[in-house]
Amino acid sequence: MGINEYILTLQQIKGCGPKSQMAILEYIINNQHKPADVGELFDLISYMAGKRLLKRFPHIELSDMLGANAVARRIVDQSESLSIGMINYWDASRYPSILRGTVDEKGKECPPLLLYYKGDLSAINRPGVAVIGTREPTPEGTKAGEYFAEFFASYGFNIVSGLALGCDTCGHKGALKANGVTTAFLAHGLDSIYPPQNEDLAKDIVDNGGLLLSEYPVGANVNAYRLVERDRLQAGLSRATIVVQTGVSGGTNHAATATLVAGKPLYVIEYKQSSLMENPKVAGNQALVAKGGKYLNSKSDLMEIVSFLRNEKKSNVQQSLW
Repeated sequence: MGINEYILTLQQIKGCGPKSQMAILEYIINNQHKPADVGELFDLISYMAGKRLLKRFPHIELSDMLGANAVARRIVDQSESLSIGMINYWDASRYPSILRGTVDEKGKECPPLLLYYKGDLSAINRPGVAVIGTREPTPEGTKAGEYFAEFFASYGFNIVSGLALGCDTCGHKGALKANGVTTAFLAHGLDSIYPPQNEDLAKDIVDNGGLLLSEYPVGANVNAYRLVERDRLQAGLSRATIVVQTGVSGGTNHAATATLVAGKPLYVIEYKQSSLMENPKVAGNQALVAKGGKYLNSKSDLMEIVSFLRNEKKSNVQQSLW
């Protein structure tokens, strides 16, 4: 058994959440004791539970562990057959360090322990900029989203988004227009594409050196909970987030808030027309600035922001840029 199989097996056990999974894997790695099979993994968990090294771990039998491992092995086999790769939190050479600091909008540390991917994994070594927003942008929003994504992609940034219709699509397309790299976080298994209208876009992303990422295994379908969960990952992989357009209560706010809570720059596009800023699909932009975001507009010094996000500028520049 390897680390990926350990994680997958634990994920199939009802009541074994990320905290328990992390505690078990940390114990295995720190004590250099790697269970050779399911029986040894079961014995280790029983030992840790007996020593109260696990909090609120569910009571399980060996048969439960065997069943969980059978599911885990099927996921591994199906992923390999579909050319879907895996990286885990303890893979120091491939797991991006910035993602280890992932937090949700409440500030809770919640990095993904296992990620599935399709495409060129080296894309996540580039500094990321998330470009996100409503699924129903105005024509001005579509133009702005593609413009800023194309600009930052042309300077070597990995444009991170979620493959949704609207602003996410603008972000990915802008990056591709610059012959740049873009990464899409999906809220389902990589054996399918949601929304189906973006199947061709997903293929273009992979074919042009980009990446599809998900924390969900093959067979996992999209739902409202998973769409919210993946939002933290867009912010987690990025050095900054750009909000193109959003309503006051739009789903974009999950990633935007996670960005602010993590202490990362949140840039919000400002439009010249006051009537446009009052549009229900754009009204959230002003609200995000009130929470700590900074407007991005035609007067912004984009090269200064590029240098700042590349960590080329000293901290005294931060006040004006962020």
